[in-house]
Amino acid sequence: MTTTAEVLTQADARIRRLESQLVREFGDVPPSLVHEWIERARARFGRARLQDYVPLFVAREVRASARAFPVEAAAGTVLSGWARNTARRLLAAELPRRWAHTAGVARRAEQVAHVLPEEERELLVAAAWVHDIGYAAELKDTGLHSLDGARYLRRAGVPERICSLVAHHSGAAAVAELVGLAGGLGEFPDHRGRLRDALWYCDMSTGPDGHPTTVHGRLAEIRQRRGPDDPVVRALAMNGDERLAAVRRTHRLIRKAR
Repeated sequence: MTTTAEVLTQADARIRRLESQLVREFGDVPPSLVHEWIERARARFGRARLQDYVPLFVAREVRASARAFPVEAAAGTVLSGWARNTARRLLAAELPRRWAHTAGVARRAEQVAHVLPEEERELLVAAAWVHDIGYAAELKDTGLHSLDGARYLRRAGVPERICSLVAHHSGAAAVAELVGLAGGLGEFPDHRGRLRDALWYCDMSTGPDGHPTTVHGRLAEIRQRRGPDDPVVRALAMNGDERLAAVRRTHRLIRKAR
């Protein structure tokens, strides 16, 4: 006989699978919003007598919210166009999966840029395109991709704000500390604020193949793909909470802008 605890566990697993499905289905909607809608609907239907029907009710309610979500895109300009072409040249042929991730991060940036002041929107999209170019063999120097990418951008005459965003994106400071490159990364100021948060958000809500994901799914994927001894994984013990906080802050901005 199935116990109540087992029924709840099974329902939870079905909801998590449903969340992944809906995130993929509505790629233009920030995954954090999909998660919020699911939790809200689940709380509403959680006391239903027939738990087997709860995922169906939740899916129906979330799809209705997703279809009503206004999708806005930022128009490209000279800076973001240069950034896109540079990333394509450096990554597309050599590292096609990294290029797919980059394109996905840039798409997310275009979708959420409207929550930022107008003068920062183009900076976000441009930084999203070039945030991972330091993985390209042509740019490798220290082996810390965020630092190598930022130094290349500085040599190319890119605005300092973008160089710094790339240098410090998604908790790079903790990785730099672990690999002995904190001094090098310190060449670039870490400008905390909405723009920085938004870039972290875009990176942490995009999977390695460019598909939308949740921040928790992204963190789990990083741990699985890289293994426990990788500095990026070890750094999560130092900056995991900071990543989550940046995602939450940006999510609140998105929610207020609806």
